[in-house]
Amino acid sequence: MASRQTAPSGTDPAERSRSRRLLGTLARRTRAGSSGLVLSLMATALVSTAFGVGALGRSDEVSDGAAWLWSAPAGEAVRVNGNNAEIDLVASLPEAGGGRVEVEQNDDYLILTDPETGKVTSVDLNELGFSGKLELGTGDFGVVLGRDSAVVIDREGGEIRAVDPATLQATGASLTLEGPLVGGAFDDSDTLWVGAPAQGHAVGIRVTDGEAAVTQTVAVASPGADIGVTVFDDGALAVDRGSEQVVAMRDGDDPVMVTMPAPMDDSAMPARTRGDMAAVTKTEDDGIVTLLHPYGAAETSYFPVGQPGGGIAVPFSGRVYVPFDEEGLVRSYAPDGRELDTVTLPGAEGALELDAREGSLFVNAPDTGAAAVVDETGRATLVDTDEAPPGPGEVRADTPEAAPEPGSPATEPQPGGNPEGGDAPEGQGPGQGTGPGEGTGEGEGSGEEPTGPPGAPTPVTAEAGDGEVELSWPEAYSPDAPVESYEITWEDGETTVDGSKLHTRITGLDNGTAYRFRVRATNEHGTGPAAQSPQVTPSQEAPGSPGAVTAEANGSESATVSWEGADNAVDYLVTTSAEGGASAPSDRTTGQTSLEVTGLQAGATYTFTVTSRGPGGVTGESATSASVTMPEEQVGDPSGVAHSVSGSTVTVTWTAADNAEGYRITPHGDGAVFLNEASAGAGATSHSFSRGDERCFSFTVTALGPGGTESAGVRSAPACARW
Repeated sequence: MASRQTAPSGTDPAERSRSRRLLGTLARRTRAGSSGLVLSLMATALVSTAFGVGALGRSDEVSDGAAWLWSAPAGEAVRVNGNNAEIDLVASLPEAGGGRVEVEQNDDYLILTDPETGKVTSVDLNELGFSGKLELGTGDFGVVLGRDSAVVIDREGGEIRAVDPATLQATGASLTLEGPLVGGAFDDSDTLWVGAPAQGHAVGIRVTDGEAAVTQTVAVASPGADIGVTVFDDGALAVDRGSEQVVAMRDGDDPVMVTMPAPMDDSAMPARTRGDMAAVTKTEDDGIVTLLHPYGAAETSYFPVGQPGGGIAVPFSGRVYVPFDEEGLVRSYAPDGRELDTVTLPGAEGALELDAREGSLFVNAPDTGAAAVVDETGRATLVDTDEAPPGPGEVRADTPEAAPEPGSPATEPQPGGNPEGGDAPEGQGPGQGTGPGEGTGEGEGSGEEPTGPPGAPTPVTAEAGDGEVELSWPEAYSPDAPVESYEITWEDGETTVDGSKLHTRITGLDNGTAYRFRVRATNEHGTGPAAQSPQVTPSQEAPGSPGAVTAEANGSESATVSWEGADNAVDYLVTTSAEGGASAPSDRTTGQTSLEVTGLQAGATYTFTVTSRGPGGVTGESATSASVTMPEEQVGDPSGVAHSVSGSTVTVTWTAADNAEGYRITPHGDGAVFLNEASAGAGATSHSFSRGDERCFSFTVTALGPGGTESAGVRSAPACARW
């Protein structure tokens, strides 16, 4: 990796460029033989292997001021230290297929979500291993990490469920609000804030004892209004796009309403805002509205960006940063609109991502592996996320100059800081230095397909018994060559099984002792990263058997599995078996007595086995459901959903949906508490409700299809009627 300061270093530019090209080549050759999490401490010897015992806690030594950035060309998340712009850890996710991946992070976990497939992977940064996997499917889902909490948000359905950030398994019952929801981020007090436009509310949610619960509800607009939400360090800001009003809120204080200097229509904000200043982007006007100290003096200003094509503004350290994707650069502005520095990312293509955290602003072009780190003075350092982390004792970057004092004059245009936005200076242009796509390592530019070790076989399931543990895992992702073997290691030993096996029994363990197991796959190109099991404790005591396991299809791709609780069970392992060669999702765990299993195939037949588990993961008896065949026929969406009010009657109308066997009509608005959800037959295209004094309504019509399938649901526009 190469880091380049915006201030000159005094070193001969030609010599610098030659050194970077040479070191870039060496780095790529090193990277070609590695995979997974790579822990490198500069100028020191490696204490342990990437996932080996003894690495616990050492990740924190290089994590201060760092952020994880996704590099699509490499199929990796790289951790960039904000203090020196060095890459210190790499998490390889080869199954991402070169696409964009969403990154959530805190000090303990890294959550990687593939929006194309809905697959979510968790990395335990303390244990340095891939620890959990979840399949959300397609839809408007989000996995959000707080300091100590994690939730999965179904924005369309309004469902929020707390999950274990290590295993990604649900820890309690879901919380359901009236959807759709907007936004979703934690503040520094671990309160999750979301917007609920149907009610005109912003909602604060905390996770306690594994369950999400509403702790604060603030009215920010009329029901049905178009609202947006950004989350502060200590609270949130809600924007009513139909007015000039915004509402700031935080726990323990009354909400504060502020009138902005411009209408809030066509406005957008980042999900998370750091510091005391908020920035609202007027997307149609190419303008920015800023708000300083919303709980105090509430200073506001508006300024036009003066350049077309800008993205959503991100405030950081008293400045406003605006990405310009087509130009591959970010312009910064003072709150009064005065243009300051420009950060140019050579070779950047596609959308730019801006993330303020840990005292730095991280700018990333995930499609091309170009990135930059901006410090609190506005000084930028370029980062090549496509290069390997430095090895022990390796120094590849110029010695950074001391940062200028705050308020000092800006330097002349340098790499990464080009105020005029013109051609990039020497050393920063495409194909120069160690930018993305440069280098002459083996396999580069030859047209050969890249080869490498397998991915991590996540998740690893561990079932403890009397002095033994039964381990199982899914087949590791290995498109380049068959998996030859799986290596299993734990605190007191190791074993290897053939690549055709996906389970093994570890015996001779001590009852009452906690164990954690790591599984790595090996093919002809090498050994991949480790997937780690939850911690389990063998014991002679086991819980009873769950009873009456039932399964019901929710549609063509998911089913709800339910059972009777077992004596002395603390959680349950749900295993899915498919008939006829269909694919089955990974094992799931839950502390409840029901679980929605997603990732099923239309037309396939499944059975579900529920195994009770006691304290420490001790395995009890199992029970299996009858087989369930998923429906193949999909139900369409109703269209033209509308409602009208005439006297004491409210009539909902819609256009029939393909393959519908019936409809569900759900009322919303301030009159919804007086109306009950209703159903209608297959041929119906309207339904009438009787109302009292209530005036404001909207309705969602959901088509019900064969085998329990449902449409997404279509909602009428909110409207209020007069008597």
